[in-house]
Amino acid sequence: MKLSKLYSKSLWKDSFLYAVSFIAAIETICAIANFSITDICNIQKWWEKGLVIVGVFLLFWLIISVVKAFRADHSITLKIKGINVKIEEGDIFESTDWKLIPFNEFFDTTVDDVVIARNSLNGKFIERLQDIDDLKRQINEAEDIPRMKRKTKAGKICYPLGRIIVYQDYLLLAFSHFENNQAKLSHNDYEICLRAMWNEISRVYANKPIAIPLLGGGITRITDKNEFNLLRCILCTLKTSNAPIYQPITIVLTRETIDKINLYDIKKIF
Repeated sequence: MKLSKLYSKSLWKDSFLYAVSFIAAIETICAIANFSITDICNIQKWWEKGLVIVGVFLLFWLIISVVKAFRADHSITLKIKGINVKIEEGDIFESTDWKLIPFNEFFDTTVDDVVIARNSLNGKFIERLQDIDDLKRQINEAEDIPRMKRKTKAGKICYPLGRIIVYQDYLLLAFSHFENNQAKLSHNDYEICLRAMWNEISRVYANKPIAIPLLGGGITRITDKNEFNLLRCILCTLKTSNAPIYQPITIVLTRETIDKINLYDIKKIF
């Protein structure tokens, strides 16, 4: 855990309240049991007793803060619109839930470090497949959805942002525009895509839990890109969405991403 995770006002404020409650509980128990500091050590002066109490309080405050920061550094659990949302470190490909994979608006499948980078989540997904032709066929044969109909752009079939195509246990998402071999997305398009995505997930998830990555956290060029803001935007659009989803959602983050986000601050927002 990085020390920067301790730089949270909410963390220290909450830990302070816990420490105060803990010290108050100890004092109450000692009063009932007729037990005092002088029974442990020979302290008579009031200011010495005060220093001991303050020292114990500060120690509890520090310990509680470190424990809270450590726990939040690995995972947190939220309740949004009655949905259990877990944010945790992991590998999305190891999940047994629906796994959401972002594509560009053309659902391209060429992994050549030009159209799709091999080290992107999109590239890793495609290279795991044994039959690329089957993937292409499923994409081409996907039915049009009202308000999410495909169109032609630059001579290719293009899908609206937020459109999802189901393939095996994956939810393939049209996530970014693609121009000059670059995946691009404005902040406004990012929010529009997320809101459409939640509706699409509601349409196809078949009452099965969903695992999603930090959308936009990879190589996609997003204006005002910041991992904390991206995660907050994903959660905010879920909170304000009217999409009926009744299964848990897991947002799977890499260790590198968690190091850039203070999950405790995210938890306090929601």
